[in-house]
Amino acid sequence: ARVGCRAGAGERGGEARRGGVPGVRGGWRAEHRSRDHGLPGGRLEHMDGRVELLLGGLGLESGQWLLDMTCGPGLVARAFARHGIAVTGVDIAPAAIRHAIGITDGLPCTFIVADAREVLLPVAEFDAAIYLYGQPGVPVPDHQRQILTRMRRSLRPAAPIVLEVRDAAVVDRRPAIRWWTGTRGLFGRDEKLVLTERIWDEGAQATVERDIVLDIETGALTTFGVTERAYETGEVETLLAGAGFPTVEFHPGWDGLDFDDSASWMVAVGR
Repeated sequence: ARVGCRAGAGERGGEARRGGVPGVRGGWRAEHRSRDHGLPGGRLEHMDGRVELLLGGLGLESGQWLLDMTCGPGLVARAFARHGIAVTGVDIAPAAIRHAIGITDGLPCTFIVADAREVLLPVAEFDAAIYLYGQPGVPVPDHQRQILTRMRRSLRPAAPIVLEVRDAAVVDRRPAIRWWTGTRGLFGRDEKLVLTERIWDEGAQATVERDIVLDIETGALTTFGVTERAYETGEVETLLAGAGFPTVEFHPGWDGLDFDDSASWMVAVGR
């Protein structure tokens, strides 16, 4: 469903569907605005450096078209659009898309609420594609190939794609437990007690993280979980080659950019 569409003048549609957990959506938006978290792509003070690196690597110029798969709250899309790049962002979360629309008013951005595995994209329209926020580490391999093949069809011949994945060579495999209380965070604005557990699944080559959230006022207990796969360079090459990108270059740790846990990320550019 295309929630907001703006290209130049700014046509805007209504919200097509709602989803998510009550309270989480609002907290998610507020948390991204606050900048005070470690989500990849989230810290605005380092956004310009990353976008400058991507602009150079992709060879994009003002007036060209970029696909931003799993665009999240539109932070990267906005940074590219300020350079005159026309951006189409795709994300499954309506709250993320609403935030993206709000921060890109007047910029050449279009946003679509859709599952990356199923989104309908034009054929051979985009000059480049990005797939960031660590999202390439979330889908199972079959779905990952499906997403990358769909992206390849949407790109012009020889157009590049950028993936951001956890680098298996340096990812933290140590188990960890932490907890905190407060209203800050992704889980809403009410007072919460949050216990986070993280382990490394050797068989899946993935970190498994579980957040147990207690609402202090109501006593409601909710559990959230996320699994993120780490990749070896050879696995990324095989994955991209299978989707139609035979040549891959790697930029470990964002080529030395210093933000959050940047050293654990690997950027791959496929052509």
